[in-house]
Amino acid sequence: MKSPLALIVGTLAALQAAHLLADEPAPAAMNAAHLKFLNTYCERCHGAETAEASFRVDDLPLAVTDLATAARWQKVLNALNSGEMPPEDDPVMDKAAKTNFLDDLAHVMVDARNKLGDQNGVITMRRLNRREYRNSLRELLGVEINVNELPADTSSSGFDTVGTNLFMSGTQFEQYLALGREALEEAFEWEANAAVEHKFRVEGEQITPKVAKYIEYQVDAQDRATRWTKLVDEAVALPENADIVEEIRAGPLGNHRHIFYRSWKKFPGVPAPETFGFQTVENNADKAVTALRPYHLPYHRYYLEQLAVETGAYLAIPNEHPSVLDNATINLLVPFSWPSGEYVVRFRAAITEHATPDRRFIEFGINPRVQQAISAHEITGTMDNPQVVEIPLTMTRGNRERANRSLFLREKGTRDHYLQTRQKANEGRKENNDIGRTFALWVDWMEIERIPTAGIPKPPGIAALSQLPLDDKTQAPSPEALRESLLQFAREAFRGNEPTAKYIDQLVDIYNVRREFGAKHSDALKETLAIVLSSPMFLYLAEPNLEETIRPLTDQELATRLAYFLWSAPPDATLRELAVSGELNKPEVLAAQTTRLLDDPRADAFVNAFTYQWLGLDRLDFFQVNLENHPRFDNATRLSARDEVYETVAHILDNNGSLNDLLKSDYVVINAILATYYGIDNVHGDEFRKVMLPSDSPRGGLLGMAAIHLMGSNGDTTSPVERGVWVLRKLLNDPPPPAPANVPQLARLAGKALTTRERVLAHQEEPQCASCHRKIDPIGFGMENFDAVGAWRTEDSYQGVDADGKPDPKTKKAWTIDPAATLHNGPSFEDFFGLRDIIATRNRAFARRFTESLIEYSLGRPCGFNDEPLIEDILETTEQQNFAMREFILALVQSKAFHSK
Repeated sequence: MKSPLALIVGTLAALQAAHLLADEPAPAAMNAAHLKFLNTYCERCHGAETAEASFRVDDLPLAVTDLATAARWQKVLNALNSGEMPPEDDPVMDKAAKTNFLDDLAHVMVDARNKLGDQNGVITMRRLNRREYRNSLRELLGVEINVNELPADTSSSGFDTVGTNLFMSGTQFEQYLALGREALEEAFEWEANAAVEHKFRVEGEQITPKVAKYIEYQVDAQDRATRWTKLVDEAVALPENADIVEEIRAGPLGNHRHIFYRSWKKFPGVPAPETFGFQTVENNADKAVTALRPYHLPYHRYYLEQLAVETGAYLAIPNEHPSVLDNATINLLVPFSWPSGEYVVRFRAAITEHATPDRRFIEFGINPRVQQAISAHEITGTMDNPQVVEIPLTMTRGNRERANRSLFLREKGTRDHYLQTRQKANEGRKENNDIGRTFALWVDWMEIERIPTAGIPKPPGIAALSQLPLDDKTQAPSPEALRESLLQFAREAFRGNEPTAKYIDQLVDIYNVRREFGAKHSDALKETLAIVLSSPMFLYLAEPNLEETIRPLTDQELATRLAYFLWSAPPDATLRELAVSGELNKPEVLAAQTTRLLDDPRADAFVNAFTYQWLGLDRLDFFQVNLENHPRFDNATRLSARDEVYETVAHILDNNGSLNDLLKSDYVVINAILATYYGIDNVHGDEFRKVMLPSDSPRGGLLGMAAIHLMGSNGDTTSPVERGVWVLRKLLNDPPPPAPANVPQLARLAGKALTTRERVLAHQEEPQCASCHRKIDPIGFGMENFDAVGAWRTEDSYQGVDADGKPDPKTKKAWTIDPAATLHNGPSFEDFFGLRDIIATRNRAFARRFTESLIEYSLGRPCGFNDEPLIEDILETTEQQNFAMREFILALVQSKAFHSK
């Protein structure tokens, strides 16, 4: 008779063989060697005769083929991770055995969830996600609208193209109806003002008289305050007021140095500060005291001493409140009568003798109160030869409010946060004789111009309405013109699919009913067209399949799938014409069209959306950077660091470069801001471009990018664990299982003077932690030479805080960073460069992760077991071409899976 162990092993082998014969995935399964661990530590309480809590381990199937078995194994995992099992009076588990058991079980559970949830290639019919909806409106109507009020489309388990995440609710229908109407309002306004031209300029020197006038105010206020406080001082010194003085001294604020000025009313005969001109809604005594020492007066006088204040403005550090005096920005309010449309903002600027490399950038933004700039621009022009900078700007109906029509310029990194402003101001006073920060940038003027669009081809949705008036100034359309226009508009909105006659009849009826109830023609038309823009044929990527078997896509469906894959937008006229003619399905035609779409600027939508989700860049928005500890990583640098990831992927894709370059390369794709931050010389300008690196540079590839390291921190200190997990997930395609609940956290070490390595290694003291951290931590240690914001360093330090939140000297510790480590079951490395070399050799795992992500993103469903042949075909094809990035896309687009529903 066979032993129970032999029976289980035999059954497992039979199950695996059966699945292989059926061309199905082998089930997730535990290694039979772990049965000994269960027998030793668990079977005494959870065996056939002693099943405490009715839970047995002796009959646990090794193969996880159903949800019930998965639930039982999950219970074992949870009990061991939490320390609930074994009981305290049972034998202590061998740490190494427990670590190996938990490591295997955690990975088996992840594998089981993936296989039990496999959709077997089924693509769920789905609606457009937010990006696609916005882009579809833009391509149809030529306008951009804000769609942020729509529910988010992403989930923790997939891309925002996955159909199972893109459900629809009644509330969303109302939102789509309102957004459609807003898009039409915008488009009609653009059309009505297509020929409108405007231009408006503000001169920088308009600030100069404001500064001069404020200096006069400060001098006068100081004189008035001096005279008033002198009267208070004299009253305090009078012997007959001694009791009053004693009473004030005995009060809760008696030691305040200005307490007598605040208590001026108690002294007989002292006039009110209002009589000396301090008339505000604030405490006027405090206002007078503040005026005694005009803190920024030397700085304002220093401003007027500059050579070019009569012809332009110097950008100062923020000092007085902007409502009082704003010489830190150049502001331009777009006239309220100007309509939506395409604009160009220009300014003429120069650097001064005080412009260090970090201080050569001007930020541009809208709404100075919000303080978040849109872009930053390097200034290389001199005072003798200033330069003109041009910035394209789209003004929409969302810019109707005053705040959203207020444009500004300021020096980069001076107003991201008030603590940043204070820090830079203090540094400036120390460097400039206690006066204030020197002036590095000068602006001659700033202007805005509206660009007419008359003569430019109309977007297809507007062109479809050419037979109709879009305003109420002309005669209402004939029934024939109305019907034909609605038909053409719906056909364009439905991406070439023909609407039924009944549907058009209903649209005509809706228009007529609106008119009968008194609506103007334009309003009735917009209401009717909004119905089209909220209908399923517009909102859904319709690939109907009424049969159970997979079917080929029609050419029109193929055109739509290709366009939304690479543009996140509908197919253009060229794609649709090729689909109608039946040419698109031909491999050579499809390859040429794929290349054409990738060469189009609209492919940026693919690069940005896919890269963001593929590489998990959402963590870039998790934390605010501590600007006191990392002053150089201001918001403009943060935006450039984010863009470096996108621009590098775009560069590789545009040039059909190798995916390997994302693991290690001898170049970076950066602009002047990042070049300054990274310490790379001779890079100027706002555009991103390829820059070659010296052989000893830690930059090049994803692991050299500041954005990647910021994601592996909390904005202040590094997290080797987060960095290690990211590398395992995104680069090595070896994701660790989810962290178990109720395990000891690093927070228990708060306040202790330990190095980062010592803190992290403390996690490995517990088997439930060591099972994952032995793989994660060495990778994180290898990247410790990058600080929390990706700057290179050789030393680190730690200092805790006391109960009052103040730095505690007792907990201060500094150390030289040691990046050396040994990968779990792998090679050792001495430094970051060694780690990067090891990771670069595992390029096939990286390519596999990239391929799986492409499949999921493009097909709108999780990548599963049935995709294994496709994955291997793509990898085999692209490996022969050094993993050229475009070849992945071309191979996928030519595959049967891409052509099937």
